[in-house]
Amino acid sequence: MATKQRGGVDVRRKKKRNIDVKAIVDLGADYSDDDDDDDDDAPEEVTFEKAKADAVRSMRNALDTIKRDKELLKEKRRKRQELFQQQKKRKLLSEDILEEIELAYTKKGKTLDSEEQEKEESEEDEESEDEEEVVNARLKESYKAVRLKDQIDANARQESASDFIKSRLYGPGTNRTTTNHMLSLKNKTGMNKTAAVQFVDKKWGSEKKGEAEKFKKRWIRNQNMVAK
Repeated sequence: MATKQRGGVDVRRKKKRNIDVKAIVDLGADYSDDDDDDDDDAPEEVTFEKAKADAVRSMRNALDTIKRDKELLKEKRRKRQELFQQQKKRKLLSEDILEEIELAYTKKGKTLDSEEQEKEESEEDEESEDEEEVVNARLKESYKAVRLKDQIDANARQESASDFIKSRLYGPGTNRTTTNHMLSLKNKTGMNKTAAVQFVDKKWGSEKKGEAEKFKKRWIRNQNMVAK
């Protein structure tokens, strides 16, 4: 009896062991299926060369965009400059006339050798006359063409000469003054207060200026007689 019970227990244990093994096998199969699904869902591996090529492509696109923007800006500036030049030409002389004037001055300023000068003097005179005739024909009678550089140099020399004269003759370190100013001060500070000398205005006519000069001389002579 005990032997039969022991045999039954062994049979049940074997069945239970077989069931556990089967469950483990099925579980392993499920795990393998999940791994396959995970492998399918994983992103593709990106190589270094492909990543480098993508980076270079992006950089080129950015450089092309910057280059296009610069070209558009340059074109806009060029159009703006052309518009400014057109507006300037409406107010000033045309470029052709200015070029002809500049050419005439440069030809006159060239220094030629003595041998070539005799041969080319007549030709240059004829060319200069033709150029002057062309310029005069194209310019109005009320206009005179001069180079701005020459005008600026002449004005600068005149201003420097005027400043030099004022600094040397009428500066703070000199005692120079005009006759009218000296006589007026003398009348104000003298014992006998008299009228100031008659001043001469540059806007007066020649007759009035002459009368004023005679009055001034007579006034000075009377002052000298009183002083004696």
